[in-house]
Amino acid sequence: MGWKVNGLIVEGPVDPVRLPGRPRDEGEAIDIDGVFRRPCDYGVASIGDWTFIADPGFRVSFNDEAVQELSITSRTLAWVTNSVSTVHGIAWYIDRTPLRRIVYAEGQVVDEYGQPIPEEAAAPDPTAEDYVFEMMQRLTGCGWGDGADAAYRVWTCTE
Repeated sequence: MGWKVNGLIVEGPVDPVRLPGRPRDEGEAIDIDGVFRRPCDYGVASIGDWTFIADPGFRVSFNDEAVQELSITSRTLAWVTNSVSTVHGIAWYIDRTPLRRIVYAEGQVVDEYGQPIPEEAAAPDPTAEDYVFEMMQRLTGCGWGDGADAAYRVWTCTE
């Protein structure tokens, strides 16, 4: 199955009003497909000790400055997987600092920062969605199924 999704997984609670675009809570919860299927600026869900932020407008994913403003705890994972355009990648932040970023498009590295992290060793093919989903599990302990099955609160940007 192909996916076209991206977002952040932030350790601990997140105050969504701190997201770029001054979002407001719409008072509605939808599934992740709904977040990416309609005009929705963010979907926010709590899963265990992590906050999943679905980011259809790509406002916060891979935006170092936004991550630094948003994350008040130690670990954040940005991720993208788009099977149609064959873009797959992650960015790993510790203490609000980018440690590692690796993004592939059409099988080629298009963005890389930092040294490989131990969790990358023996990971699936990094040019496919399974790599992103495996790195989610390895780095946060939450799998793609956890995020895909969650109810996301809808936040719409006001600017």
